[in-house]
Amino acid sequence: MNLTISHLEKAKDSKEFPPYIREAITSLLAAINDWPNPIKELNEYEEAVYRFVGKDVTKNKLEGHIANTDLSKNAWQAESLTQLLDVFDHYEGKSLKEIMRDIQVKVLEKH
Repeated sequence: MNLTISHLEKAKDSKEFPPYIREAITSLLAAINDWPNPIKELNEYEEAVYRFVGKDVTKNKLEGHIANTDLSKNAWQAESLTQLLDVFDHYEGKSLKEIMRDIQVKVLEKH
């Protein structure tokens, strides 16, 4: 089962999750909202980020990519990725793939 934006919206306000998960989900939803194309599932956003940034996304790689993004062409992507950086604050040293899997597992096991 894929994790939908609706699942994330419900989890964001659920007291079933520790605060760091709810805060990460809130930042993730803001990042998804800023992406220029409609996103319905978490894996769609992850794939879009990989297409834009490349594989093995880490906080450092993301910061470097944002700094080198042409804002006249990709302002919405840069805004989304800037929001995504906040998610990494709750998962020190983890890659985007690890973060997305952790969120997906935790949310889907509650639904």
